[in-house]
Amino acid sequence: MYGYGLIRKFNVNLGNPAPAATLGVLANQKKEKRKKAMEKYKCEKCGKNHTIYRSMEIPLPRMISEMSEEEREKRVKEFSGFYYVDDEFLFANGWVNIEVENYEFPFYYWKTWSSISRKKFLDNLEELKTGKVIEFDGKLEEMLPFYPNSKDLKTKTLIQATNEGIIVEIQADEESQLKEDQSKPITEKRMIEIMQMLNHHPEKKERQSFDKPFKKRFLEELENAENEYIANEKDFVINLSTGTVLFQIISNKMLEISRVNERGFGLHLSFDETHDESIEEIAKFRSKGYSKEFDYHDLDEIPTYQIDLGTDKKRLEELVNKIVVDVYEEELETIETDNFEI
Repeated sequence: MYGYGLIRKFNVNLGNPAPAATLGVLANQKKEKRKKAMEKYKCEKCGKNHTIYRSMEIPLPRMISEMSEEEREKRVKEFSGFYYVDDEFLFANGWVNIEVENYEFPFYYWKTWSSISRKKFLDNLEELKTGKVIEFDGKLEEMLPFYPNSKDLKTKTLIQATNEGIIVEIQADEESQLKEDQSKPITEKRMIEIMQMLNHHPEKKERQSFDKPFKKRFLEELENAENEYIANEKDFVINLSTGTVLFQIISNKMLEISRVNERGFGLHLSFDETHDESIEEIAKFRSKGYSKEFDYHDLDEIPTYQIDLGTDKKRLEELVNKIVVDVYEEELETIETDNFEI
């Protein structure tokens, strides 16, 4: 049977720290024990539990992204994540790191763009090859969503070449909210303020809109699983997420207890009790009558609930709708789905 670990490792968890190659190289990482990062928070604006998005990537600077493909071929050169435009502008793609009191360092890690002096970069190229950290004056090329007026903010851009690649860290260098937040670990209250700006940003609904309603997208996902996986006796996972995975539909042959002989669908819910938010979610789930239909398993000390639904897509749809709304307090039309073969 497939245990929790195999399914869990594919989760898109935005509460995880950034890759090691991007952290702790240009900063003094503290060694004391820290809290495990929260995955959700209680919103003061709407009272719901929202996902905490710790990682974010800003698209290419508009000077490049708004060029036609033909123009880009003529004017833009790319080298190890750096972009030259007209042999005049140099854009570095780097990390803006924010600490939160008593949490892992850094709590937030946002990848964005800083423009720096091409001449100074070339003048220091040989020294960069030695692995030394070189500091460049620069400015933010795009606004960070949580920091109005942050575009063109003066920065210190730190660059270091390592065996794992070139690492770039961007620090605000003029008086601003961003500089204040980078100067010392922010409070948990400030962390929630930042997330509320994102979760209630006027463009968020637009970004979350889909061409089709959730019901249609969901049924198409099930039909695809039937044709691509079940018909070919392949195991699969369908993630239901809002940026972070909430729970999963999996092949019923992957369940700890498969109660239906024919291949079909199973539901897999796991709750990490090290987070207050997950404790609340598991309490909500257990309070619902339909939770009694699920088999309980302790997989790697993670409370996990599973149910074998076989080919009963109607009951599967009913349970998914109830769990999304009752347990995770999310709106169905904001739910994304993706699938892959195991």
